[in-house]
Amino acid sequence: MSANRNYPPSYHFGHLAYERLVRHKDRVCQIDAATGEEETYASVLKRSIRLAQALRTFGLNPGDVLAIGGLNHLNICIPFFAALFNGLPIIGVDPYFKYDEVRALFELTRPKIAFCQNDSYDTYAKAAVDSGLEVKLVTFDEGDNSMLKFIRTSESEDDFKVAEYDLEKIYPFLICTSGTSGKLKVAAFKNKSMLTKDMWITMSQKKEQSIKRTLLLSPVNWISFYFAPTSVAGTGGVRLQTSTPDNFDHVIEMINKYKPEITLFSPTLIACMIARKNEVDLTCFENITITGSKVYEGVLTEFKKLLANNCILMEAYGQTEMIGPVLVPNPFGPTGNCGRPIDLYSVKLAEPDTGVEIKEANITGELLAKGPGFSGYYNDPEETAKSITDDGFYKTGDLLFRDKDNNYFYVDRIKSLIKYRNSHVHPAELEEIIVKHPGVKFVGVVGIEDPIDGQQPAACVVKHSNSDITAQEIKDLVASKFSKNKELRGGVLFLDSLPCTSTGKILRLKLKEIATNAKRE
Repeated sequence: MSANRNYPPSYHFGHLAYERLVRHKDRVCQIDAATGEEETYASVLKRSIRLAQALRTFGLNPGDVLAIGGLNHLNICIPFFAALFNGLPIIGVDPYFKYDEVRALFELTRPKIAFCQNDSYDTYAKAAVDSGLEVKLVTFDEGDNSMLKFIRTSESEDDFKVAEYDLEKIYPFLICTSGTSGKLKVAAFKNKSMLTKDMWITMSQKKEQSIKRTLLLSPVNWISFYFAPTSVAGTGGVRLQTSTPDNFDHVIEMINKYKPEITLFSPTLIACMIARKNEVDLTCFENITITGSKVYEGVLTEFKKLLANNCILMEAYGQTEMIGPVLVPNPFGPTGNCGRPIDLYSVKLAEPDTGVEIKEANITGELLAKGPGFSGYYNDPEETAKSITDDGFYKTGDLLFRDKDNNYFYVDRIKSLIKYRNSHVHPAELEEIIVKHPGVKFVGVVGIEDPIDGQQPAACVVKHSNSDITAQEIKDLVASKFSKNKELRGGVLFLDSLPCTSTGKILRLKLKEIATNAKRE
């Protein structure tokens, strides 16, 4: 399937978004299940244009970064569309980020304006000041800094024109990515790659999906959220979302009440659905894509029993850097397969240590991919160089194998990234904070496998000889510095020493084995 279209040289993602909002203006665009509010495409377009005009009046120019952090209410997409119209690179901020995380992201991306909830205002303000940045803060809630007050304008929406800018120098999207080294990285994307991938997604959808409701549970910092406003608009569908955070009971209510047909589910959410199968009716779904982490075969078999016979259930493999899917899910292939390569990409497997290509079936190697993807890590040329091979393939850091029929199967990450539910937890990030405690000599953080959460972070600590630090103190320290997804739910284990290589690097697989089999506090 070809995803080529002859766009004019100056055409960008802002033009695409504008066209789709205009095309479907009489339809319902989005629903907030928490409040029952609905909004049409026409209303979303009008509010987005007014915000875009206000951003211009404020003095923002193409290339000035705009940050968005908030819940999935009806306002969350307005600065998203306005930024696309004006050529302002968008960086999504995890709505649960605490001060240290917000500051690190601000220092890397240097936004000129940020949209957030009222309860995040002080955190954003302090992060901006301490980073030496002048950031205009606008809140989604009512108050002196509200978006409603910021938007005030007398300009007519009829006279509005989408901005023109240098497409080679300005990125529409900046997206936080997990990476493999443990440091914060932000992938930058040019319009050409994003348009190519969007066209592929649009052509993959059936025309009749235009009347469907898509259940969107992704937070604003995920790539699946970045694509949702425009991809759903491509067919004139409805985004069903909620401003109620992290409430599985509410998700069940949403499904039972609104009966959405399309969604992305994580393995964690699937496990929760199975546990509450008598309370939720999943037969409304026609298409469910599983993404985020590996799902176990037994769980998948149980989940299929809850779905309608005509529901297409697919496991997808992709990466933020490759703009999501790299493999096309094969629902009719062997259980557990991630599919086959999308025609947009060249992929191969390579021996991780030597880089030698693996051509035989059923041999595990690192997946390498070349095609529409990121242009590099924002303000980080060193990490960009590390991630690309000499022949232009992106090194995913993921281990997969393929069978004789070219179906690919995910095995594991090469490095030590911990996935708690669908959140990325970097051990080095937690270790850096824990080791600063005066009672801690060494620390290693590993992921403990859990059937519901996927992995739970656990800290293995070597105390100083005269230290009386407790496990609870360490847990409290992490909880005070990071969002709740990074808390030490796997517990704390005190050891006399950590297993290390001759060069002092922690043997994480060995440490994980020790922690898994020990009694943790």
